[in-house]
Amino acid sequence: MDMIRRDLHSNIKAVSHYVGTPTATVTPASGVDLAGFSSSEFLLSVGAVANIANSPQPSWAFKLQHSDSQSSDFADVTDASDVLVGSAKSPVTAPNASTGVFLTIDDAAEDDTVYRVGYIGTKRYVRVVATAANTPGATAMAFVAVLGNPALAPTAD
Repeated sequence: MDMIRRDLHSNIKAVSHYVGTPTATVTPASGVDLAGFSSSEFLLSVGAVANIANSPQPSWAFKLQHSDSQSSDFADVTDASDVLVGSAKSPVTAPNASTGVFLTIDDAAEDDTVYRVGYIGTKRYVRVVATAANTPGATAMAFVAVLGNPALAPTAD
């Protein structure tokens, strides 16, 4: 039996949101513009945390923020109905109702991994914020937004 092939390539857009090796909190100046797309998934590639064995234990906490504009009125995404998370095996959880944190990396078994979180809220702009605690040292990170279900397809590169 032949497999049915489907075209994902023409129906998604990848947006580089952040690439760097921060030692402190990462707050991208702008959010990813979701206009023209009805779904989004954020991929977080987090390298090895240099000082993970130190005491007190260093960590990175991740949350989504959303806004209706690119101005400075971004708010933490704290409503679990706005976020899609992984399976029970995944450390990605529903956002904390007060802080918005959906992932904390504080163990060597959790670093050097790619995580994903979906956003299904109603705001136009979304960004990922990473907050450092207890001096985690330089940690390579990249955040990529994959936008899907475009209003017009095929999507442009």
